Amino acid sequence: MSYVTILWSGSAAAALLLGLVHGLVWLNDRDARANLAFAFAGLGLAGAAITELGMLSASGPDEWGRWVWWTHWPLYLNVIAMAIFLRLYLRAGRLWLLVTLIVARTVVLLVNSFSTPNVNFARIDAVKQIPFLGEPVTVMSNAVMGDFQWFALITSIIYPLFILDVVVTLWRRKTRESHRQALVVGGPVLVAVVLSVVLSQLALWQVVRLPTLLIPPFLISLAAMAFELSRDTVRASRLARDLRISERRLQLAADAAGAGLWEWNARNGRIWATEQTRRILGLPPDGDIHPEGLWRIADPADARLISAALDRALSNGGEHAMQFRIVTPDGATRWIAAHGMVDLDPQRNPKRSRGVVRDVTQQRLAEDETNELRRNLLHVGRVTTLGQLSSALAHELSQPLSAIQHNIETAQLLLRRDPVDLRELTEIVDDVLRDDRRAAEVVQRLRAWLKQGRLQSESIRLVDLVNDVLAIVHSDAVFKHVTIECAVPSNLPPVLGDRVHLSQVLLNLVMNALEAIAAADVQRRHIRIEAEDREDGLCEVAVSDSGPGIRTAKIDQVFEPFFTSKTDGMGIGLSISRKIMESHGGRLWAENGTHGGATFRFTVPTQVSRLAQRA
Repeated sequence: MSYVTILWSGSAAAALLLGLVHGLVWLNDRDARANLAFAFAGLGLAGAAITELGMLSASGPDEWGRWVWWTHWPLYLNVIAMAIFLRLYLRAGRLWLLVTLIVARTVVLLVNSFSTPNVNFARIDAVKQIPFLGEPVTVMSNAVMGDFQWFALITSIIYPLFILDVVVTLWRRKTRESHRQALVVGGPVLVAVVLSVVLSQLALWQVVRLPTLLIPPFLISLAAMAFELSRDTVRASRLARDLRISERRLQLAADAAGAGLWEWNARNGRIWATEQTRRILGLPPDGDIHPEGLWRIADPADARLISAALDRALSNGGEHAMQFRIVTPDGATRWIAAHGMVDLDPQRNPKRSRGVVRDVTQQRLAEDETNELRRNLLHVGRVTTLGQLSSALAHELSQPLSAIQHNIETAQLLLRRDPVDLRELTEIVDDVLRDDRRAAEVVQRLRAWLKQGRLQSESIRLVDLVNDVLAIVHSDAVFKHVTIECAVPSNLPPVLGDRVHLSQVLLNLVMNALEAIAAADVQRRHIRIEAEDREDGLCEVAVSDSGPGIRTAKIDQVFEPFFTSKTDGMGIGLSISRKIMESHGGRLWAENGTHGGATFRFTVPTQVSRLAQRA
């Protein structure tokens, strides 16, 4: 076998092997479009090597011309694929130059398809053999150039111009990596293409008696690109090793956190999951996982929620999170928290999704218990407040009931007289009716306190709210010798809130002030309730007392649940009061007065500001 046959056949085999390898790379990663372009370049070069070997061994002009005709097909594939590879891999080269090259080469290929013997020659009169690599090879000796050979020549010049633009673009980026690519990839490819174009055109125009020799220079360019891609292969191998190490670390961290990893490939529908994921979801320890199997373990009550969340995630991409229930094979219900990310392709179609799952059943049970405890604490707080209220109501009811009893006893004495004084008896009856109405109002306020439910917002005048509370605590204040001063203007704008809850807060603050004064040995026993309209759309109410005040370190702590300074207190009144004010859109805080005592302040939105917010 001759050296020419060995070299050109070996070149074809090497190019074909490189093309197949990088074609497989693309099949495993459809985003590796540069590898696909390189695969086509390798296939084109393999075909060109075969056709050029046919030209070198042709026995006559007609056979040589046919091989030239066939050479245009693999050469077209190689040139276009190499240009696209440079554009994709190096991200350099003007797009309009690439498009011009593709259009020009396509025109040449189409004209060649309808030309005889080919686009380069109108006719080939004679060929001859010359020695090459120690053996005779066939070259063209006499021919007439075709009418489109000038266009083929221009097309051959566009290709090195595009590569030169790629090299210049890389060099202008002024980075070490771009300079390396310009020298290692762009430079050899440019030299090889220029050499190939010059040699082939000199042979076609019969300037020199040489074979066209497309393959040797093109092998140089293919080797330069293969070397660059091999660096990526080595880097990918190193990254794969690091990835395996990172995967083991991530697996260890996920197992320690009780989380399972999963990944879904949208192209083939396969789901990968770790052993921890399978245990959490109650799936078999081995075997394929299908989406239908996951739907079967989902709780039917959450099926619609899961479907809607998945549709949004697959449509919008990015991160997504949800919690849902599953039913295990033994019939138990588990709460699962899933967090993942969906990758979309350029057409906004889902490509893959990956994430983690955790069993949060115990966490959900703890949250439910906490919520139930919070509801119970709110109820206990109301009951505690009712206990405070009952003491005040006992004093309040004792006055009208005592007056009624006194008037009834007086009426009995008057009825024993003869004659009966009807005018005085009528006055006594009027007094009884008045005291009865007063007692009924007290009872009515108690019934309002017994209501338990959601906030029922209504327009409230603060002066009326304060007067209602003062009427409740009046007897208790008199009994403890405490003076309560009301400094609430009657022209304040009405506030919007739940009357019962706001009364509960104000009553709690006043009762705390009464108890603080009663427990302290102070001469001045005084409580002041005042209110003002602020510029931020809130009304501020302040309850100040002349008691001992609050220790500076305890000012914020008094609002914590179960913190109390009373011997018989539960420590939840102020905590609940703060929650109530926050639910109204206001806040509650405490401070010490400049002249002693403590001041509790709370804010509540005015009706005008709340309506403005809704508008």
